[in-house]
Amino acid sequence: MAVPAAKTLVKIDDTRGSELTVKVTGYQWKWQYEYVGEGVSFFSTLARPSDEARQLNSGIAPTSVENYLLEVDNPLVVPVGRKVRVLITANDVIHAWWVTDFGMKRDAIPGYINEMWFNAEKPGIYRGQCAELCGRDHGFMPVVVEVKPQDEFDAWLEAQKAARQAALAPAARAAALAPAVDTTVDPATTLRVANAE
Repeated sequence: MAVPAAKTLVKIDDTRGSELTVKVTGYQWKWQYEYVGEGVSFFSTLARPSDEARQLNSGIAPTSVENYLLEVDNPLVVPVGRKVRVLITANDVIHAWWVTDFGMKRDAIPGYINEMWFNAEKPGIYRGQCAELCGRDHGFMPVVVEVKPQDEFDAWLEAQKAARQAALAPAARAAALAPAVDTTVDPATTLRVANAE
């Protein structure tokens, strides 16, 4: 019994051969996903319909909201059948990234990086939650992973990169059009300032 159990425990922590690495950072009360080496990063927060329904005196019945408290605005998107390495940390307090269908949970600890991996064998939506009591809105930071076929994932990733480039383009144009600033120092001005002191 010990031998197969030990093999399984070693395999669980073996992230070698991963085909995609995502850094997950927990915040009060949202997740940030960064696709390492891809230049794609975004925050994932509780979906607006759930957020509105949970407000006191909102007049919205929680039962009328599909996937109440289990839906986000931006899910983590990964390809099906690929080994995904997840680096997990936190920016403020201890959180825990947990998706029950993957059979894995890891604590997100400030100043420390935990890691795990999963391989989703079927496309679909997988839901989880923060599993560490992290403050007032702990119950309102769900985890949603959308698993897509490889070609759909590739198209999604390219669209994310294009959107990022489009968002950065106005700032780059403004910087290119800005007048050059003369950084040389006029010795006469420096002498006058020194004498005035």
